[in-house]
Amino acid sequence: MAAAPADALLFTPATLVGYTRDIFVAAGAPAAVAQRLGDSLVLSNRSGHDSHGVIRIPQYLRAIRQGQLDPKATPVVRRSGPAWAHVDGCWSFGHEAARFAMTEATDRARAGGVGFVSAFRTNHIGRLGEWAEQAAEARVIGACAVAFTHRDALLVAPHQGAGRALSTNPMAIGLPRWGAPPVVLDFATSIMPEGKVRVAMEKGATLPPGSLLDPEGRPTIDPHDLYAGGVLLPFALHKGYALSFMIDALSVALSGADEPDARGPGGFESGAFFLAVDPQTFGPFDRWNQALERLAQRVRSVPPAPGFAEVLIPGEPESRARAARAVAIAIPSATWGTIAEAGRSVGIEPPIAA
Repeated sequence: MAAAPADALLFTPATLVGYTRDIFVAAGAPAAVAQRLGDSLVLSNRSGHDSHGVIRIPQYLRAIRQGQLDPKATPVVRRSGPAWAHVDGCWSFGHEAARFAMTEATDRARAGGVGFVSAFRTNHIGRLGEWAEQAAEARVIGACAVAFTHRDALLVAPHQGAGRALSTNPMAIGLPRWGAPPVVLDFATSIMPEGKVRVAMEKGATLPPGSLLDPEGRPTIDPHDLYAGGVLLPFALHKGYALSFMIDALSVALSGADEPDARGPGGFESGAFFLAVDPQTFGPFDRWNQALERLAQRVRSVPPAPGFAEVLIPGEPESRARAARAVAIAIPSATWGTIAEAGRSVGIEPPIAA
């Protein structure tokens, strides 16, 4: 895990959750919704994904002011069947829409083996791994992905292209296990998620070579270049691009998120899909769990490559980060200054650092 900047401020997770809750209650959200949002954002920080943590507070407040996000809205099912549902996020907090949609998918999977939910008008739904973990904690396999097609969200070039055509189109899969954290895949289909570019910019850090082009289409490692009109690149060349294309189709085209009556202010379009599968449909959960453990042990048994101490399975870095950040979370001073300014805009003073 990367070391915190020397000027970082330390806060307990509970302090950050309470501060986030107070900010969004002041911005018009019901207390229970604001509490869940605080829990989700701080869980992202605790999991080592600062790009989806409290750094998002100013973004969500801007969305409320612009009328893009309705803090009082609740998602609803528009149409449904035994194994599927079409969910309207109603431009609520994206975390609320995602939690609701995965619950709908999970309930259907537990009743009939599989559940699929197509969602639209979702806003930013946070760290997708949280929703995959939500399914796994209910002892079902969970998968989800999200895409945006508004011009401001199109930050990624297609393979062999030097212009913006796709959003970062992340996806996640969660596998349930007995007595251990779920196995979780969670990544953007761009080499670098936009949020991590923002974190690097605020830390004064550079990006890995090969992740970004500047406005003239030249390779760059300066995160500022993205916000000056540059473009992110897909991971694994044509493979990441093709996966991103499919996620866009299954999230936006399938849900109808690009239909005129589904667009938000300024033409904002967002859609997602959520899949849940009950492994007990195909056999006892113990059989699934044992097979998954054999797979994990087979992978772990491989000697580590030079420069590495061990082989990890998906989800272990997040589990270790949560243990390391259980008591204190470091926030770079520049990031905290932006968050504090946003909080004061709704009348909430920042807490004192630990």
